[in-house]
Amino acid sequence: MARHRLAAAIMTACGLSAAAAGWLLPTASQPRPVNAGFLPPDTHRPAADTGADASPPTHIRGPKDFEAAVVPVAATGNGALALPEDPRTGGWWPLGATVGSRRGTVLIAGHVDTRRHGFGPFAALHDMPLGARIEVVGADDHIRAYRITARRTYPQEKLPTDLFTRSGTHRLALITCTGPYDRTTSRYQQNLVLYGTPIAPDGRVAHRETGTRGPEQPR
Repeated sequence: MARHRLAAAIMTACGLSAAAAGWLLPTASQPRPVNAGFLPPDTHRPAADTGADASPPTHIRGPKDFEAAVVPVAATGNGALALPEDPRTGGWWPLGATVGSRRGTVLIAGHVDTRRHGFGPFAALHDMPLGARIEVVGADDHIRAYRITARRTYPQEKLPTDLFTRSGTHRLALITCTGPYDRTTSRYQQNLVLYGTPIAPDGRVAHRETGTRGPEQPR
């Protein structure tokens, strides 16, 4: 959804949810946090096959005015992923992969907007074309490049579990909110996920990431 269409929605913090049915769902006595992202119970696993040059991401940039600082984020006591309140800063899930890893998903998520700050850089993901080059700077100051090769939308609470893993083919996943805004829950109803494939030194993508199947997001 383009920015001018999002402007009709109330500025608010979007909730990023990774829950499937039965994953730590809130009850009437346990309200959902604003920055909700309920995680699969098997995400707390030891690191595997990280690679000698792996490094935590500290900054991300790309076309369409997409540029943000990146900080690690933790799960709250009830299993929710809490993102930075400032939409100009993205949250990296540290129990996933680091940049430079040989396997796993580097998951970086951010608010599309907030009431206080308005639109943030992650709003640019709505118009990000396939083929866009994304650069991720690590704590070692090395730059790793990815090519956006797939974009999917998923309902809130139904993000694929393989986004939160250190196993599988190495890739980048960028997440923000999209879809209609529900005033009763103060949440957007969908998540947008852009999948990135590592770019080799010769400029070719190492493999083509198609993402877990979901509806294409209009650009």
